[in-house]
Amino acid sequence: MKPTVFNVIILDKSGSMGSIRRQAVDGLNETLGGIRSSRKKKPELRQSVTIVAFCGCETKAICYDADIEKVADLRPEDYQPCCMTPLYDAIGNTITRLRQVTGDDRNAMVSITIITDGYENASREFSGKAIKALIDTYKQDGWMFAYIGADHDVESVASTLNIDNVMRFDKTEAGTRQMFLRRRMAQQRWEDANMSFMAEPSLSNEELIERKRSASRAFFDDDEPKQS
Repeated sequence: MKPTVFNVIILDKSGSMGSIRRQAVDGLNETLGGIRSSRKKKPELRQSVTIVAFCGCETKAICYDADIEKVADLRPEDYQPCCMTPLYDAIGNTITRLRQVTGDDRNAMVSITIITDGYENASREFSGKAIKALIDTYKQDGWMFAYIGADHDVESVASTLNIDNVMRFDKTEAGTRQMFLRRRMAQQRWEDANMSFMAEPSLSNEELIERKRSASRAFFDDDEPKQS
């Protein structure tokens, strides 16, 4: 089976995100451009894209497990912020559905990025405790989770969910642009590290997973991800 990078972005579209609506769309399109570039440089990799935007009205899969070649740039009408923040439901539904796709494939590289500017306030299906348990389980398989936030205690929320990789951003045009840029650079380092691990035929499945865990814990590090 061809190695697959699962690029997953779970994006808040509650009303307060309206002030950076255009910047969010631009940042996502630049992210898609980076994934397309990676696909050209590494044709041996499948690049899967999932973008989920959520508010109290709906959790909208703009695209789900789609090959990057089939994903078009977002239009402003694809992202229209409104109402509340069902953060836990958005995370829980997205990652449990994705788990059915990835299964136990050792060639799967899963990157989950959560972007929000506020606290959970509207979930009905999942609790914070349930989300933490899911994240703990999937991290054991080497999944990378990153929590990127503005206008709230980002570090505290990430810690509550047991997410290692945390970034705070300024909710301005420049701050949003810098946030997406830093995430793309981190994604490239993480992807390169995982590719190098899978290129070592002598690694057992357990050793490979441990290398993935180590790289995933170091997602936002400026240096190459650490190995255990």
